Amino acid sequence: MAAPAPEERLDVLTAAGDKTGVSKPRSEVHRDGDYHRAVHVWIYCESTGELLLQRRADCKDSWPGQWDISSAGHISAGDSSLSSARRELQEELGIKLPVDAFELIFVFLQECVINNGTYTNNEYNDVYLVTTLTPIPLEAFTLQESEVSAVRYMHRDEYKSCLAAESGEYVPYDVNGQYGQLFSIIEERYKDNTESRSLTLQKQISRYAPIHLEPELTTLSEGDKEALGYILKASMVIDEIFYEQVWNSNAMLRDWLKAHADSSSLDSLKWAYYSINKSPGPALMKIRLFYPLPIRL
Repeated sequence: MAAPAPEERLDVLTAAGDKTGVSKPRSEVHRDGDYHRAVHVWIYCESTGELLLQRRADCKDSWPGQWDISSAGHISAGDSSLSSARRELQEELGIKLPVDAFELIFVFLQECVINNGTYTNNEYNDVYLVTTLTPIPLEAFTLQESEVSAVRYMHRDEYKSCLAAESGEYVPYDVNGQYGQLFSIIEERYKDNTESRSLTLQKQISRYAPIHLEPELTTLSEGDKEALGYILKASMVIDEIFYEQVWNSNAMLRDWLKAHADSSSLDSLKWAYYSINKSPGPALMKIRLFYPLPIRL
């Protein structure tokens, strides 16, 4: 019979969050109330305004069966914060993302005692945001059964309301305290500012002189008009081929902008700017339509 795997060791920190040079098994850290460090990874879909939540497995020693962060876990002794964030996301949800997909947005200190005083959590949490343009399909996740029992998307406002109401279905976080930064950062980044965005885009597009083609068709025969129609259709097909072959740096973004071009005047301007520049880079960097640049999965 194989020997059980050794228990994960954590770096013990001072109350100020500095390393002491001592590491201890995870169970002893929570038994003794030692300060330590962990990571929180939130997956946020900007087109829907939703956060991905995971339901903690029923066998967990803290907050079993409750809805929680997309992915989270301790930083093992000697490990770095970012590598831990990537590892936890891959282990718990089965997806591996590049380093630049993770944005550290704030650090949160959680101090609490649960399980009738047997579990003390004095934990510094590095909170990361992973931004996607469209939702990652739920079927794309491979759940670690010992950690996660389910995942779902929930609008950030609805989730915030549930936390504020202290619903027993969710791991508690004080949205009026430190953890409220998660919502304030997202709200500030994506607050409704369509008027200024539209003006900026209009200025960008106005650099290009419009060309109006108004051919005189009265002298054309019916056959010539039919031939001209086929030429126009062929040019549209060539346009589509060009989009697919050349604009491949972020196909998901391209397709999303095109599909939503008729949703509003702002969306129409976004697609116009994209079409003129043949790449999302200039538009996204200059006018900050998306920040950080959504990852392509």
